[in-house]
Amino acid sequence: MKKLTRETLVTKGQDHFIDKGITAVMACAVVIGIVYVLAQTDRGFLYIVSNGLPPFLAFAAFATATAGLVHNGVNMKNRVSSVWIGYSLGVLFWFLGEFTWAVYALWYSTPIPYPSLADGFWLAGYVPLLCAIVVQSWPFHEFLTSRKMLPVILAVFVLAVLLLVVLIPATYSSAIGQDFVTVVISLAYPLLDVALLVFALPVLFLFGKGTFWRPFLWVTVGLILTFLGDILFSWATLNGTYYDGSYLELLFHWSYLALAYGFYLRFKSGTGAKMLG
Repeated sequence: MKKLTRETLVTKGQDHFIDKGITAVMACAVVIGIVYVLAQTDRGFLYIVSNGLPPFLAFAAFATATAGLVHNGVNMKNRVSSVWIGYSLGVLFWFLGEFTWAVYALWYSTPIPYPSLADGFWLAGYVPLLCAIVVQSWPFHEFLTSRKMLPVILAVFVLAVLLLVVLIPATYSSAIGQDFVTVVISLAYPLLDVALLVFALPVLFLFGKGTFWRPFLWVTVGLILTFLGDILFSWATLNGTYYDGSYLELLFHWSYLALAYGFYLRFKSGTGAKMLG
């Protein structure tokens, strides 16, 4: 009975922590949204916010992922550590991408530095992130490839591809003759996002509940927001309608908040063997 009481208190304490955490995340998301709405009439200030804010948000995601890595210990032979290494490296590359973009825009006054070195960092970040999700799901690969999960994986893939087909084809077909490199890079982002989601969503569906589910839910939300942001950014840049301070940037800002919160939840709820089950 005493043991049950202690466990109940711990659970209540964790719920209280989670409630406070999600309140803080939502408050940040709302404040950022309000700033974007109010600053639309002040393009100078909006330009600074648009280019200066993302490195801080990306660094928050990197810091929480690195905290999990340090707490668990760096050991390439340990699956849990490998997952944290993948997440940490992935968001590190994304932070470097945001930082490089900010340097181009704020230091060198380069309007919309795309494509640039920043894209090299962003695209490189997909490799360790994909490896982290694959390693995380590998203990359950037999179930993930079973007939029960095949419809889920196929549905995720088909829906993602349909979204790409509906939103972008006309833009790409009209831009290929103008700047092939830009088109290839713009197409690479959403396709790599699809690759992440094809693995992430079935894993999320597999676990359903438990200590693993809630943190990975927020990580998956971050990946979905990134996917939507990449599609709209590719569409806008190729159409020439993107500008610094566009509302579509909110998807990327909120994505980093979701990733940071997911990593933080996983770190606070414990690491070690619980990371994978």
